Parts: sequence; C-alpha cells; structure tokens
Amino acid sequence: MPFPEGVPSVPVRYSITSPAGGGPGEGALQLMPTVPAIRIPGANGVFTGGGTYRFVDGLLVDGEGEQVRLLPTNVDGANPAVWAWLGIESVNGAQPRHFYFALDADADEVDLGAVQQLAPDLTQYLAVPGESAYDAWRRAGNEGTEEEFLASLVGPPGDITEANEYTDETVAQGLAAEVARADTAYDPAGAAGAAQTAAIAAASSGAAAKANNAQSSAVSTAASAAAALYLPKALLTVDAFMSQAGTKVFGHRGAGMVCPEHTEVAYDYAIAHGVQAMELSVNVDSEGQLWCLHDLTLDRTTYNTGSLNTYPSTGVAQRVLTNGRVMLGQGWTDQPMVPLRTMLDKYLGKVVLFVEPKGNDAVVPLQNLLATSYPHANQSVIWKAHVGTSFVWPKQQGYRTWCYVDDGSSNAVLDGKDSLVDYWGVSTSMTSARRKEIVQRPGSKPVFSWPVYRRSQRAALEADGVVGLMSSDPVYVRGTTAQATASRWDQQVKESGGTPQADYSVDAALKFSEADGWVSINRARGTYGLGRYCPVVPGVGGYRIQIEMKYDQINTVDLAVHGGLYLGKASDDAYEFNTINPSAGYHLILRHNGVLRLYRHVTTQTGGIQLGAGDIATDAPVAGQSMTIQIDVTPTTVEARRLGNAAWTTGPIADASYRGGYFGLSNGSISDTAARPHWRNLVITQL
Repeated sequence: MPFPEGVPSVPVRYSITSPAGGGPGEGALQLMPTVPAIRIPGANGVFTGGGTYRFVDGLLVDGEGEQVRLLPTNVDGANPAVWAWLGIESVNGAQPRHFYFALDADADEVDLGAVQQLAPDLTQYLAVPGESAYDAWRRAGNEGTEEEFLASLVGPPGDITEANEYTDETVAQGLAAEVARADTAYDPAGAAGAAQTAAIAAASSGAAAKANNAQSSAVSTAASAAAALYLPKALLTVDAFMSQAGTKVFGHRGAGMVCPEHTEVAYDYAIAHGVQAMELSVNVDSEGQLWCLHDLTLDRTTYNTGSLNTYPSTGVAQRVLTNGRVMLGQGWTDQPMVPLRTMLDKYLGKVVLFVEPKGNDAVVPLQNLLATSYPHANQSVIWKAHVGTSFVWPKQQGYRTWCYVDDGSSNAVLDGKDSLVDYWGVSTSMTSARRKEIVQRPGSKPVFSWPVYRRSQRAALEADGVVGLMSSDPVYVRGTTAQATASRWDQQVKESGGTPQADYSVDAALKFSEADGWVSINRARGTYGLGRYCPVVPGVGGYRIQIEMKYDQINTVDLAVHGGLYLGKASDDAYEFNTINPSAGYHLILRHNGVLRLYRHVTTQTGGIQLGAGDIATDAPVAGQSMTIQIDVTPTTVEARRLGNAAWTTGPIADASYRGGYFGLSNGSISDTAARPHWRNLVITQL
C-alpha cells in the first residue's frame, strides 16, 4: 500500500539465508515503531505503520510483492522526535531475533542486514494537541473574539470581609479534606483542579490580595501533595512482608539452582510459585547500564569471558547468552541477560526486592537510577551489601538494609555497622553457635541466611533463630511434601528438589542423556538427592521404589565396584557411601559382577551393615543394557530385588530401623566415572 502523499518513505531491502541448506531462507520479518504513533507535519492523522512482511526467494517484499518502504526516523518536525524501528526476524529453522534501528530520510535505499543496531530504550509518547479554552467557549454557543472571551472571565469584586474569613486554618482544613478525597479517588490532576475551584469559591474571584495569595497557596500545596499519587504504590512493602508470620523464603539469584541464575525466567519462576521476595545482584557495562549478574565477569554464567564493564550495552543485549544448559540440563534454551530496569519495571512494588551492587563501579549508577527513576523504591526494596561496604546512602534515602557478614566477622566489626543495619545475614557454613550469637545481639534484629537449598538446612537455621532464607530452590525449600511420584527426566531439565552434593557445581549436577531419559552423576562417588519425590508418602502397606539402571561401561579390572540407591533417611542432607553421614538410612548396591546387596548405614561408622543372609547373585550386567531395581518398604520389612528372575531378591528382611521419606541416587564406590551407573523411569507406588 503506497504512503499518503507528502509522507516521506525510504525503500529497504533485507535478505536471509536458510540455516539448514545455505540457500535463500524462508520466514517473515515483523517491523514496528517503538512508539504507538507518529505525527508528521502537514499530514492528516497520525502514522502507526509497520506490519509483517514475508521473504520471497530470500528477499523481503510487501503484501503486493513490491519492495518494502518505511517511514524515516528523522523527519523534521515529527512528534515524537526520537523513536526507532523494531525488527523481529523469524527465519524457518532458526531462533527468532530482534533488533532496533534508525532510518535516515535522505537515504536512497537501506540494507537492514547492515544497519547499526540501537539500544532498546527509545520508547517515546506522542503529544496530541488538545482543544483550547477559547475553542471550547465558542463550541458552547458563545460568539466573540479571544479578547471578549478573556473579558468574560472577569467577575464582579468579591466581599473583602468574606475573603478575610478565609484563614490559614480553613485553608489547612480544606486541603486535608481534598488530599483525602484525592487519595481515595486516585485522581491527582483532579485533586489540584478541585482544590483550585474550592479556593476560588471560598475567596471569591475578585477579592483582595490576601484571598488571591490564599488561593495560590492552596492550589500549589494540593498539587504537590496530589502529584505524589502519580508514583506507583507498593502492593507489598518491606515492613508488611516482614510482619508476616513464619519463616520468610527469598529467591536467591532468582531461583538459580532450578533456572539459569539472574535471568528473567529465574525471577518469573520464583514469583509464579508465590515467592514474595527475591534477590537482584547487579553489575554495570562499559556504558553505565546495569544488568542482573552475580559475578564481575561473564566467565561462569555465560558463553562469553571477561569483565562485564568492558562490554557495550548493545553487545550484552544482542550477543551474550547465559549457559544454564551446562548445569541445569540441555533441555533449557539459552537465556539473554536481563537489564535491571526490566525487573524493576516488572516487579517493583509487587514483591520485596533485595538489590545489591556487586562491583564498586555499579554502586553510583545504581544509586542514581533508584533516586531519579524509582524514588518510591525504598518502600519495597532492601539494600543488600557485604559488611565491608558502606550503608550510609541507602539509610539516608530511607531504605531497609541487609548486611551479610563473613563467618569470621568479629562482634567489633558488626558493632561498627549496627546503627545502619536493619537485618543481619549469616551463611549456612557458619557454625550454629555463632549464628545464635548474632541472632541474640542487642536489638534482636532479624537474621537471614544464605545459600539455602535443602530442607534440612532450613530446619537447622530455624532452630538457631534465623527468620529469613535466601534460597536458590525456594519452591522446594519452603515446601514439606513431595511434588511428584514419577520422573520426567526425558525433559532434560533439572527439577526443583534435586540436591547435588555441592550447589552451583557443574561436576555435581545431574547429567541428562540425549535420548531415552537416562540420567547420571559424572562425579567420583557422587550422589544426588531426589527431593522432588520426597518425603515418600507410604500407603497402609508401605511403599515401593522402582527404577531402571544400567552401566554403559563395565569395569573389568574391578567387578566389585558398584552403584545404586540410598533411602529411608529422615533428612535430605547429602549422602556418600563408606562415609559417616549426618543421618541414617539404607543403601542398595548392584556390583559390576551382578551381586545385589542391601545395607543399613548409621551415623557412628563409615561402613554399612549388611542386611539379609548374604549376597544375592544376579546375572552380570551387560554394558548398555537396562536392569530394573525394586525396593519394597513395609512398616516392618525391607526387600530389594532385581526384576527378571524370582531368585534375585533379598526377600523381606525384618528391619524397621529407618522409615524416613528421603532417598536419592548413588555412584557408590565408583571412582572411574566412565563406569558410573545411569538411571531412568523412576516410579513410586503406595503399597
């Protein structure tokens, strides 16, 4: 469709290549302005252009097969003056891509594949001229010039006695009533106008100077008070959140042990599951833009390397992706970095936010951003920082502060910060005795702990008097029940409740096969808790755990090596074979020579206590071949079997020592990870 006469346009071209074959690509390109509308001088109406265009033989065409033309972004006198084009490219066989660009009105033709991409911060608003008061007067049926209209506004002199009765007291009373009305109606502009009308009516339009001054003062004060109503209201303030009963659970790095840390999906996951507070760690790029990022460098959490403060904003936005797939499973899609502004705009006031500048160069940009763009943030933001940093600015601005300390921080160090601190922070690695000392400090300030990713940690911290938990798996940690009874490891994503021996560790993470739903632990003697399925809920007759297991490689040098399962534990603390563990339970082993055994493990010795009459000889495992393991736990007995032969069972063993509901996977004695076990198709059944 041609542009209206007088409206400038620029022809654009764009070609795409098929990511599969390298020939002309197929797909579409959606083009839209970053503003709702643009007014062009001399043109009637406003321009809202854009649309979705297709590729023919790899070339972009409009709906009539003609070359696409777009409105330039620098038309003289355009309103707004600053805006850009947004392009969203959808090429068959490739991930969607979006980019921002400007178009010069003097350009003969522009190749969109070669334009300089802009930062996505160009949203403007179109100012639409309104009707003048004189026009409204004429539309109401009056005749006359503008001078006659102005003269009609002058009324007769007022009563000076009546004006003098308009005292400061009556002004204050009227103003208080007006602010209350505006607060209820949430109509700031109307509040100022109504205050003006009330002042004029009371003082009379032609009264002496005192009445005029009173009128101006009333209008100014009411307008200032009502203007504050424009600021977003916090739906959940820090104080309201802290006044809630029970232990508070905060999202650590969003939900960094379940989703790629400090990404929008991690924050969304936590909030979608009802978490009311979360942490936003921030660092700054080379242009001063703040991004949600824990480390000063990109090395650990992205596919890039080096300090964030060496990257331009556009480079971070377009080229940096987080590497959550490495630790959380290849079923994840790589996620982009998220600007701090995005999360503040999305969640400020709706949940409590712990905001922390991680690098020194991020402190001042964060202060400036909050002060200029979010002056109301102190209602729902907690300033989070290490004990070695300054808390003067946030306290001056009315923020609540959380000061987290080192395990070895002395009382003198804490005393030096005490007057500026609202909440203390202690780590899960700190001794219980020291945590209790900080909980019991003078003033009894609330204490929060980090990083919490096990329910057993929660129990220990609550016993010490800690009231807030910074958790990277907040949904699991705050829960008390099982979330599932059958695995979906074919999805190739880490589940909530999965507890490796070490958090944020690629080596300890669960590994997913590319097909068939197999999982494994690529760590010598590694174990992995399956909290998603815990605590197991038994039926009247108990419960059954059934799971497939295989060895892809047999250790022919030592056929006694083994892997299997651990179970019956009352706690989700980490388990390791042949080690003194914090809580007792059972463990099943299946050796590379086919021997099946069931053990009781206790908290007073490293070795297990074998149950039953002796070894259960089963066929030797075949590399890559699946075996099915089954464990029945009744109120009085425990029985382990390998399916496939009725003789491959321990038989019911009279042992009721442990009936805890937590269990997990174990590499047992295996130190050569090539010979580690793999598992799939976990099912828990009530008996």
